[in-house]
Amino acid sequence: MQLTARSQYYLTGEVLDVHGDKLQNVSISSHSTGLTYLTGISGEFRILSRSILDTLTFAIDGYQAYTTEVNSGGYMSVTLKMNEFLADGDDRRPVSLIRVPDWDSSTTALVAGVGLGAGGGVSGGASELPRVGRREFRGRVENPFVPQWATICFTGAVRRESYSTIRRFLDMGSEVPADAVKIEEMLNYFNFAYDPPGARDIFTCASQVMTCPWNAAHRLLALRVCSRKVDIRSRPPANLVLLIDASGSMDMPNKLPLVKAGIRLLVDNLRDIDTISLVEFGRQVRVLFAGMPGSEKTRILRAVEGLRADGPSPGLQGLQLAYAVAKQQFIPGGNNRVILLTDGDVSMEPPAAEQDLVDLVSQQSQAGIRLTCGGLGMKSVKDSRLPRLAEIGRGDFAYLDDENIVEQMLVQELDPRLATVASNVSMSVEFSPALAGQYRLIGYNNKRNALADTPGILEGGRVGSGSSEIALFEYAPKRDTTGADTLARIKVSYVLPGQTSAKQQYFDCMDGVVPLERAEPEWRRMVCLALFGMKLRRSDNAGTVGWPDLEKMAKRIFTGNNYLDDEYISLIDRAKRIYEKSRFP
Repeated sequence: MQLTARSQYYLTGEVLDVHGDKLQNVSISSHSTGLTYLTGISGEFRILSRSILDTLTFAIDGYQAYTTEVNSGGYMSVTLKMNEFLADGDDRRPVSLIRVPDWDSSTTALVAGVGLGAGGGVSGGASELPRVGRREFRGRVENPFVPQWATICFTGAVRRESYSTIRRFLDMGSEVPADAVKIEEMLNYFNFAYDPPGARDIFTCASQVMTCPWNAAHRLLALRVCSRKVDIRSRPPANLVLLIDASGSMDMPNKLPLVKAGIRLLVDNLRDIDTISLVEFGRQVRVLFAGMPGSEKTRILRAVEGLRADGPSPGLQGLQLAYAVAKQQFIPGGNNRVILLTDGDVSMEPPAAEQDLVDLVSQQSQAGIRLTCGGLGMKSVKDSRLPRLAEIGRGDFAYLDDENIVEQMLVQELDPRLATVASNVSMSVEFSPALAGQYRLIGYNNKRNALADTPGILEGGRVGSGSSEIALFEYAPKRDTTGADTLARIKVSYVLPGQTSAKQQYFDCMDGVVPLERAEPEWRRMVCLALFGMKLRRSDNAGTVGWPDLEKMAKRIFTGNNYLDDEYISLIDRAKRIYEKSRFP
């Protein structure tokens, strides 16, 4: 379709996100002409229309489409809102199970939490599903209190994405959808502790019993299960340069937050002889640090955590800078590699020939610096340069749509053996009937129909070298009359690489309660995070604890004077102001 000179009107403006960052590649459809345009690298547009008044529709993946009438007489600024959170798409696999002896299979969904009240115990008979309450619209159902003769099972896959999603909604001044709040992921996002297993063991388990700040009659059992670290001392030293896309388009749950969550295992397995550098490209193209030794794990993670998605995507400049850093830090005979993590192709500003990019990657590859590429949130790689660039760079390419895939790709660049210490890992907990009455697993909530689709089946997770997973239980203590000293028994089930038969390790959690204020800092932080998650979910289990109470508690506990601690305190303050304005408590 062509426009005559007589009918041409210009519509100009810019497209921003809720943070004020300019969005590139936004599709703009003109209703008068039927033509579609894209915003440029600076988020601006200048398009043609048949009339002085027109209607435009703005659309880009991850944001709500927006239609508005426009006038060619002025410059317009359009702000697109992010899509609402969709909890795990169509994934209905259970992440936890409650097994009750001698109950028939028709009650599987009931004991999985679908029909159990938060107050404790089982309501009604096997065929009766009690009312869940005013929040029954939720896709995930909070794990209930179960009788003392039940066994609680949960997956051994460590994930962390939920914290970034929570932060995203609170940054927008919005309440967090209940299904976006996964307490187990919040706990593990702040979990930096590691307990090495014995020389012949695959796993170890540390535990702590504490008082419960939201229910004085209850107690908490905290667990930390760690896997062994693979010995890679014989491997050559690594010089890794992480080139991370921090442009505005990366501000989506399946993009930059996945990088932050998935990088932890790589950093945990760096040796003192390994070095890592971090280069970002977005509003700025810069080196955050270069040649950082693997012993500086906290500083590395703090820098990665501080990345914020903002601005355009000058990937070619970023790649040139990353190669310069890799060359400066080059280790003869070592594993020298640039790892590019982006949601699109390498944009070339100023314009450059495709061959120039290919020549750059090829020359660096011949000089001993390999290139690995990871594509985040990409629907298709058919028309992408990334797989071809990785091939020329003698590296790997991966489509990254899950934290575990990010984790696996990154550690494989250090050593393939680090990716899997054990697979099909799951854990089960049995409390002593002499010491505990009803109890519940905090977090690991299932979708409403998970057990109806896969009754009694729990898919275990893959565990990498040096992983650490936190789990938290709330229980009602009983006065012991038997002299028992073991509160709970933990069973870790797993399959070793290259094998098919399952193995088990058992751990005993001893009784002996410690006041929360006297517990180790790591445990106190976990309890505070769990309470934050319950408040965000508006859980009845949070009792009468108010937002000011939680804020005071957090300020006493999160005193590390680091980026994560400060940010967590600020998130509670934001949540308090948002939720206290709501009509619900």
